[in-house]
Amino acid sequence: MKTSFYKCISMLFILFVISISCTSEDRDYIAPLPEGDYSQGVFILNEGGYGYSNASVSFLDVDGQDYSSIFSGVNQMTLGDVAQSIGLYGDNAYIVVNNSATIEIVNRYTFEYITTVSSDIMNPRYIAFEGNKGYITNWGDPNNVADDYVAVLNLETHLVEDKIPVVEGPEKLLIYDGTLYVAHKGGYGWGHTISVIDLLTKNVTSSIPVGDVPDDMLIDDGKLYVISSGKGDYTLDETPGMLHKINISDNSIEKTLTFPEKRHPRFLDINNEMLYYTIDNEVYTISTDDFVLSETPLFSPEDDGLDLLYGFKIHNDIIYLADAKDYVSKGAVFMYNLRGLLQNTFLVQIIPNSFYFNNI
Repeated sequence: MKTSFYKCISMLFILFVISISCTSEDRDYIAPLPEGDYSQGVFILNEGGYGYSNASVSFLDVDGQDYSSIFSGVNQMTLGDVAQSIGLYGDNAYIVVNNSATIEIVNRYTFEYITTVSSDIMNPRYIAFEGNKGYITNWGDPNNVADDYVAVLNLETHLVEDKIPVVEGPEKLLIYDGTLYVAHKGGYGWGHTISVIDLLTKNVTSSIPVGDVPDDMLIDDGKLYVISSGKGDYTLDETPGMLHKINISDNSIEKTLTFPEKRHPRFLDINNEMLYYTIDNEVYTISTDDFVLSETPLFSPEDDGLDLLYGFKIHNDIIYLADAKDYVSKGAVFMYNLRGLLQNTFLVQIIPNSFYFNNI
């Protein structure tokens, strides 16, 4: 009995020491993932055909299972006409539907409908977030070059509380250190600037000249990289594509690369100090240090059956490509490693255009 008693005392002492040594200050707390059918995976936005109201969202989960039309499947309602982009922020997903002139807000983990924003929204394009505000680029009336703006959405009330006037054709936007950068492709015209907006005053403080039709941009290590397609030959006023490296401390252009004649880049992303960009159906790379255009592509997805490269993103060392096919058939997704070797491909819905990553 005495031996058993001391054994019990010893065990209690050991448990006490363990409980003291494993406090919350000494170990990392791993928060549980949010619950919902779409808590982990990739959203693929399918814009659908113009005028057909057949926009949709597909989903690829972490086990490699793909699902179609999750918005309508969950909510028993259509998404709308021409889904342009998605913004993920907080617990919500904000789906920008261009031709329907709406922002459809859903829970990003369950995809259950929350509300629709339609007031003070006109031809919306893209959305970015800061604090409790969402900033949405709007073309306004595409035939009016003077009514374009960035709508300021209150994320708590879901109301547009302000508009920031900008020049024609605002498209993609990003926020860095209290500053909003807006690329102007030009709407029905041809833009060639980046607006710089102070979010505190909501004023355009400067305009950075870039190449015609700035398609994509990103910020890395204090530099703003902007890729511009240039005007195509169909405009009868063809201009070259360009890639700019801009110092965001003073908005000065450090270097400009001009693409060869008839070569019009479109998408841009970065991974480990390497820029990846696309021309037609090919993927190229360029070092942010050397900053010299590549003469040969990293890989050509056409060899694997891709018909029309329409969306591009890199995440967790995987290159995602959207294939719009012929704009009326089901589109496809192609996934590659960073060496350009095909990892996976699957069908989605009509005209896939972009990828959004949820907890992966």
